Amino acid sequence: MKKLLFWMALIVGIVALIGSCAKKDEETAASTSVTSTTASGSITVGSETLSGTYVSECNTTGFAANAGLGLFPPDVKSGKTVIVVTSDTTISDEMLMYTDTSCSTPTSYTKNGNTSVTVGVASGSNYLVTYASSTYKVQADTTVAETHLEAFLLAATGSAVDLTVGTEHSMSGSGNTYKNVWSVTSTTIQTGEEEDNGTQPTEMDSMVMTKQ
Repeated sequence: MKKLLFWMALIVGIVALIGSCAKKDEETAASTSVTSTTASGSITVGSETLSGTYVSECNTTGFAANAGLGLFPPDVKSGKTVIVVTSDTTISDEMLMYTDTSCSTPTSYTKNGNTSVTVGVASGSNYLVTYASSTYKVQADTTVAETHLEAFLLAATGSAVDLTVGTEHSMSGSGNTYKNVWSVTSTTIQTGEEEDNGTQPTEMDSMVMTKQ
């Protein structure tokens, strides 16, 4: 489990880098069918209501730069980040990866299921948020991704995971409680870099995700 937490921390750092690179990326906005996760419920964030599915633009810079590192398969060339509100107290925080530069052909995805989402007080225009890591889902859509992700999960958990191309694999999340910060408008959400050590992030690190 300690190895899994180490890898999750590394992933968060890489995703933050992707978010930074995304500011320079000029790819087109996401389509309406990027995730199979079903949206339900809503979460109040200040005067705004978070509901449905939020998707970033297609980013090539950050994803391609991390190909072969951590959970990023060697054949990844672009990707998107997604947040789906799945109930009044849960969200699915997702990363979708593709083998081309137009986010058309998938290589893999990950979905972090977070529960007990609680929105706290405002910090400027942002809101302090806490939630717990409940589930972790992963799917390989190419044999390259399958081989890479099986090795990644073995190193992260210490246990062999047998993935099948095109089939989603579900496992327990870390169970940790995380602190984060959200910036929400009527049509967008941007998040900070989640922390599980008691520190409350103060700045946005993710790409801006727009409601579908």
